[in-house]
Amino acid sequence: MMTDLFEEVKNRYEIVSFISQFVKLKKVGKNYVGLCPFHSERTPSFTVSPDKQIFKCFGCGAAGDVVTFYMKYKNLEFREALLELAEKAGIKVDKRYFSSKQKERDLIEINFKIAKLYQHFLWNHPSGEKARGYLKERGISEETARFFHLGYAPSEGRVLASLLRAQNISLDLAVEAGLLKKGEDGSYLDVFRDRLIFPIFNEKGECVGFGGRTLDPEGEPKYLNSPESKVFKKSEVLYGLFQSKEYIKKEGAVFLVEGYFDYLALWERGIKNLSATCGTALTEHHLKKLKLLTEEWYILYDGDEAGRKAALRATSLILKEGFLPRVILLPEGEDPDSFAKKYHGKNLLEELNKRSLEGIKFIWEFYKEEYQKSPSKVFREIIELLKGVSDPLLLKRISRELSYYLGINETDIERRLKIEVQEEPSYCPSEGIDREECYLRIIAQYLVNYPEDWPFLERIGLKQLIDENSEKPYHRFLKKFMEVRLAEISLFEIPDPEFQEILSDLLLSPPFDDKEEVFKDIVHFIETELKKREIKQLVENLKVLEKMGNKEEIESYLLKLKSTIYNKEIL
Repeated sequence: MMTDLFEEVKNRYEIVSFISQFVKLKKVGKNYVGLCPFHSERTPSFTVSPDKQIFKCFGCGAAGDVVTFYMKYKNLEFREALLELAEKAGIKVDKRYFSSKQKERDLIEINFKIAKLYQHFLWNHPSGEKARGYLKERGISEETARFFHLGYAPSEGRVLASLLRAQNISLDLAVEAGLLKKGEDGSYLDVFRDRLIFPIFNEKGECVGFGGRTLDPEGEPKYLNSPESKVFKKSEVLYGLFQSKEYIKKEGAVFLVEGYFDYLALWERGIKNLSATCGTALTEHHLKKLKLLTEEWYILYDGDEAGRKAALRATSLILKEGFLPRVILLPEGEDPDSFAKKYHGKNLLEELNKRSLEGIKFIWEFYKEEYQKSPSKVFREIIELLKGVSDPLLLKRISRELSYYLGINETDIERRLKIEVQEEPSYCPSEGIDREECYLRIIAQYLVNYPEDWPFLERIGLKQLIDENSEKPYHRFLKKFMEVRLAEISLFEIPDPEFQEILSDLLLSPPFDDKEEVFKDIVHFIETELKKREIKQLVENLKVLEKMGNKEEIESYLLKLKSTIYNKEIL
């Protein structure tokens, strides 16, 4: 079983000795500390516990065991890391353990081969002449185009299918990769036709998808991306991150743009610490990857209204992660590509810096005119935009600056923001998670340390609060925790990187000052949330009865609703 292999690998490696190969550690008390290898820092916050055989960085939040560390350090998938460590330790491994990853490897391999074909058509085929001319027109040098493996998809609709068939490559796999479409008659048609091709790489340099820009003036859509697949998720992949990550680390900052040509135009002119989304808005997944490289952000979007609205959303998202970005305002009608062509090197960088506004000032500039007409409406919108910012120092700064711009008392703004964030117990971490997730984290930490109280919490309804379909980390953790308790196996036997990371984080978190007080809070939270759900259901039922006009049942329901509310004192 996978769990057996996972446990055997961990038993072969002593975590302090293992991590010392990559990080200089110094003993402090029972633990060892050093500079975190996953983010830049000057003061050591990376802690390794020999007793618990786990690590935790109190700066960036990275945590886990030997396998998790190796996975993160080498930028590998969990199974790949486990296999490498097993082989290094001389453990014989049944390769069937890793068969579920074969499809992903196949997709990456076919993407790589097709990227090569597209490059051939761009540089070595007469049909690529138009694309080469277009690159020259857009100011992209051959050196840059080759470095990013740009290609060309011919206009004929069956070129790719013919070439793949000739090389005995599965056409159905190409369909799954989103490169071919299969017709009802069984024939295959190329998805990308007469397009300049931008291969998209993950952080490991594997080709996971493609973007294509039409060269037909009448062609639609202008840009076409590969569909989502096992290896390509637009909400997670950033164009150019593989090529730019070392520059981002070196400069300590990242420029965020939205288009392939925006990215390449800046790269061409010497700005290489940048990254671009692939036809989607910036997401938490994108930020999670970038947070490991930098804490300084420059949002560089189009100068039109759509670009400014996108910059507003990105600013909100970055603030909720605990960072204060800068937004670069381009003139109306300009985009990063067109703007970059007017400058070069240091001149461009200086001009971008001159045009950058600190995030809070940008929010004010965005709303300034409307605020004169509808101050209450704008104030509510700004508060909504900043809801979820939980870092206390950042909240203080936001309150101070908003007070200056809006002419509202700083204390009132801070109080309003804190209401939106929810005033949680002092032991609730300021991680930008919502109220329910905050309490579920407390419950998870409590149960990891005091598992004997699980039966009682289950009895009073904890299980009902956990959404089995939720993507939120502590919902998933507690769902897995319940499964583990039923199976009566060790928590450390679960071969799930996210579970192990959260488990390590919880075990290395400071202990509760007052266990009994925390337990009371947990019980109160469970009972309160269940009662809120009961009231919500009663209200929904009442609405149905009102539509039906059944007065007797309405009166009965009203009495039941009042009794439920006032007896439990939760409103």
